[in-house]
Amino acid sequence: MAAKDLITLARAKDSLGGPQGSANLTLSSDEAATLSDLITSVSDAIEKYCKRRFLSHFYDELYNGPGDKRLLLRQYPIQSVQSVRYMPVFVCRVGNFNTALNQQARVSITASGLQCWRSANGTAYLEPLLPWASYPTLQSLMNAVTALGNGWQGQVISSATSPFAGDYGNWPSADLYVANSYGDPLEGAGVQTSQGNLNARGVWAALLLHTYELQGYQWDARGWLLRAIPYTDPELLHPEDLIWPVGVNNFRIQYTAGYTTVPEAVQEACAEWVAELFWLTKRDPALLHQVPASGPASGWGPLASLRAQPPQHVRALLAPYKRITAGTDQS
Repeated sequence: MAAKDLITLARAKDSLGGPQGSANLTLSSDEAATLSDLITSVSDAIEKYCKRRFLSHFYDELYNGPGDKRLLLRQYPIQSVQSVRYMPVFVCRVGNFNTALNQQARVSITASGLQCWRSANGTAYLEPLLPWASYPTLQSLMNAVTALGNGWQGQVISSATSPFAGDYGNWPSADLYVANSYGDPLEGAGVQTSQGNLNARGVWAALLLHTYELQGYQWDARGWLLRAIPYTDPELLHPEDLIWPVGVNNFRIQYTAGYTTVPEAVQEACAEWVAELFWLTKRDPALLHQVPASGPASGWGPLASLRAQPPQHVRALLAPYKRITAGTDQS
């Protein structure tokens, strides 16, 4: 099974086998492979149609403060909230100050680590990736940047560099990366970045991290957070007001949401759609009628657009689970 599959192969075979059930249905290896592929494809299509994920999953997302009492999360039902953080601040910085050698220099944050790039005399140099696993703290990461040489310097923002800084040296470096809140737009076919590429030639490229942990909130399993206790989070603008201050990506929320067991109606919708598409692979879908070889010629017509959207009976099963948004920019 793929990670996003909503049903098992046995459940799909039950839909194919009718009263016989999966135990009495024999598929060739090619047919079993086709059925498995359809399960994965239909599961993905259902999640896109419903605009949500169903299986339990951990999320690390950025949110705009709405100026309202409720902060709507993108996924539900919520099972737990690991952290709610506020106010991105500069925690470290990277620069390349050998401007005589390098005419361009950039830095970016990827899912795997920190990536530096420079161009010297028309030749581009992609520096070795500095992975989070090898440099688990911000201080070790910035030390590794400096060790690259060729003008690179890394520095943790501390009281020595800023009177407003915290002690960020031992913070986890992997926290610099935040996955795309709307899923992987590259479908696994490229490198995602969450910060960068930032200009670093002759200047400091500042890297951000949400550092203020909030505690005056409560969460509702239906899919939102509430500001519940006034004055418990003095870092917030107007801490006496039980609202989420307006801002762009000013909140970072880590939470777990989804179903441990996919709802039965969603499983049935997936199984029925898979079965319909499976039987379509057994014949020419444009064939309208066919008679024995001694009779008139067979007839073909325009393709029915069965793949354009879920069939009507599938849409009826999914209707209660389809996510509908209004009046929010978090969707």
